[in-house]
Amino acid sequence: MSISTPLFHTLNTRSLSTISDRIASLQSEISSGKNDPRPSADPVRALRLSAVDEQSESLDRFSSNVERVQSRLDQADTVLKEATNVQRRIRDLALRAASDTATLDERKSIGIEVTQLRQSMLGLANARDETGQALFGGFQTRDDPFADGPNGVVYRGDGGQLRLQVSESLSIPAGVSGADIFGGEPGTTVFDAIDDFLASLRHDGAFPTDSQTSTGTMLIQPTPTRDPGTWSMTLAGPAGEVELNFEMAAGAVSGAIDAINAQSAVTGVTAMRDPDTGGLLLSAPGEIAVSDVTSTALTRGPLLQVTPDDGVPRAVTSADQTRNALIGRLNDTSDTIVDQRTRVGALSANAVGQGEVLDTRKVMMAEATAQLEDLDLAAALSKLQQSMLTRDATQQSYVKITQKSLFDYLR
Repeated sequence: MSISTPLFHTLNTRSLSTISDRIASLQSEISSGKNDPRPSADPVRALRLSAVDEQSESLDRFSSNVERVQSRLDQADTVLKEATNVQRRIRDLALRAASDTATLDERKSIGIEVTQLRQSMLGLANARDETGQALFGGFQTRDDPFADGPNGVVYRGDGGQLRLQVSESLSIPAGVSGADIFGGEPGTTVFDAIDDFLASLRHDGAFPTDSQTSTGTMLIQPTPTRDPGTWSMTLAGPAGEVELNFEMAAGAVSGAIDAINAQSAVTGVTAMRDPDTGGLLLSAPGEIAVSDVTSTALTRGPLLQVTPDDGVPRAVTSADQTRNALIGRLNDTSDTIVDQRTRVGALSANAVGQGEVLDTRKVMMAEATAQLEDLDLAAALSKLQQSMLTRDATQQSYVKITQKSLFDYLR
């Protein structure tokens, strides 16, 4: 088959162009040290490299989440360390205030300091991370989880635990709920224990007790409350004891008098309204004892002022508001904060471990990427040399052939 001169020139030009492109590509790869990234150069390698890159991006996201978790947990640990110190200081002040040698001025000074410490504790409970999210609000991270109101501090967060994904199948906690640390149910929080302690300091006498006895007579003056409430107490007399329940509001004692006198046959105790104080004046031919006092209208502080036969007024409160009970509750809340700080430390250690796992995986991905991307320099140089020889040979052949004419062949 004959080939025309124009076709011959076209074919040779195209061949030289292809060889030149291959040489240029090899030179570019050698200068960069990387394989040709185009899928057309090696479709299988490009597909594997795409998968490795996607995995590397996922590992970077997981690493960012681990750093976020560690940051929140480190901040939570710092806050809980300070909260532990604050709560221990309050407990120590409670021990001092409960001492029989504590003076009235001392108790007032202790009350001032505890009030300030309570504010510090509230600020710690509402601490936020560097992004402005509440550390101890559970899933409710925008508003302060603890709000101070007329009835004390209320928890407005939830029991949720923020978690972040650190692998394809694992998420780890980024904190603990404020309910677990400071308490979430009304009456059981750290702040309830502090408020009950402060209420006990407002009485001018000795620390309130949960019972009081007298012989012959006893004057009882209930703490006035504006709202009506149900009161209960155990009354013991020379004949026996009984549990009493009655309604009372604004210091009106008629309901209590009726309840006591209705059980006089059981207790041997009678009651009347004291004309001087408006309180309850109890009488019995023997010992009188009052205990287990509670009121739905008054949940903290002294409930009664009882004046026994020695004429010295004493405060009586419910069993959970006594000296030992309050100190025990403050101890328990301090222990809870310490326990939750230990929990935060364990979560932080877990996050560190997950970070190390991710670092190892990222190194492996980097090695896999290098194997796919990095150029085999020796092979590339060999291919470059071969391509250049092919180009030179093609050029020389082309030149010699094009220099021939018909007369050269007829000679």
